[in-house]
Amino acid sequence: MPDRLPEVEYDSHEIVRRVSTTKAYVSFKGCLWKVPQAFCGERLAIRPSANSAQYGVFFAAHPVAIIDLASGESVGYVPEHPSVMSPG
Repeated sequence: MPDRLPEVEYDSHEIVRRVSTTKAYVSFKGCLWKVPQAFCGERLAIRPSANSAQYGVFFAAHPVAIIDLASGESVGYVPEHPSVMSPG
């Protein structure tokens, strides 16, 4: 296994933020939004959703959090089914 995975590439039109290496937050719309700790140091894409007040936070194609501008909260995304990235 490599020490580090290759950096994820995003389309040029996407909103991309790098998570701090020490704190699990991304900056968006003038605020800091909490994301899962596992993504410290990684680049994440912020994509609009069908609800105009919400944005999805993605690592490549995988959703990792939701930013809700109406409530001012970031909600970590926990899928109900096993991830294709998890073993077994």
